[in-house]
Amino acid sequence: MTMTTRRRVPRSFGRLTLRATAVAATVALVVGLAEQTAQSSFTAVTADGGNKVTAAADFCGSTPASVVTASADTSVAQARDDSTAWNLTSMYVWAKNADNVRALVKFALPSRPTGCVLTGATLEVYNAVPQTGRVIEVWRLDPATSWTEAGVRWATVPATAGAAATSTTTATVGWQNWTVTSQVAAQYANGNNGLLLKDAVETGVGSTMQTYSSREGTQPPKLTLTWG
Repeated sequence: MTMTTRRRVPRSFGRLTLRATAVAATVALVVGLAEQTAQSSFTAVTADGGNKVTAAADFCGSTPASVVTASADTSVAQARDDSTAWNLTSMYVWAKNADNVRALVKFALPSRPTGCVLTGATLEVYNAVPQTGRVIEVWRLDPATSWTEAGVRWATVPATAGAAATSTTTATVGWQNWTVTSQVAAQYANGNNGLLLKDAVETGVGSTMQTYSSREGTQPPKLTLTWG
């Protein structure tokens, strides 16, 4: 007579096997998703049905940067009306006692690509006649009060909101850049009313005027947005 010995597998070992299977399935899913650029949903389930991993249907993928040029810009002067500043080929930022000048610029923001979030925003304005060593601030304008190129004046500029981005001028003619990621993210979340450029220290009597190309000029302001 032949006797057969059956070895009982501990229940804990079975659970460990299921867990290992779930981990392997998850790893395989992650590797598979990393290789995908298309948008679709994925679900992985272990044999016992008790372990499941689900990925959302939206993935940003390889989304190119969005580059937009200014849709509106102008300058406002503290001591002058400057009612025609909006259609000039230049806009100005000037620090002078009781005669300061600030610039306003607005961009029509593109729709957020499906599955993406804003990862970076860079404002670029061409400084055609730079005055070196000045810290120029860029502020987000509160959307509570709107403005137009032809209608805005020093006294009617909307209030600023949040914190300022800064960039220091050099003697080199060319593009001046500001990192405005937080400002643009707030525009997407709260409303887009444009940006304000001003000298950080609005005092003095010397030569502090920055001459920036406007959207009517040969090098209009531009905003570059990156997504992830």
